Amino acid sequence: MRRAQGAIEYLFMIAAALIIIAVVIKYLRSTGETAGKQANETVSEVSKQIAQAINQSVNESLKE
Repeated sequence: MRRAQGAIEYLFMIAAALIIIAVVIKYLRSTGETAGKQANETVSEVSKQIAQAINQSVNESLKE
């Protein structure tokens, strides 16, 4: 009976470890996705501002 109890406790410990690992992986994936979205939005906004600055500079030079 001791062996069976020890084996069941071992399986529960493995199951708990796998659950913890799954939660950590899910958290890291969501954090990575959020960071990726933020980076894409920032790059897009910066490129828009650069394009506007270039257009403004070109328009001003054409007026002169």
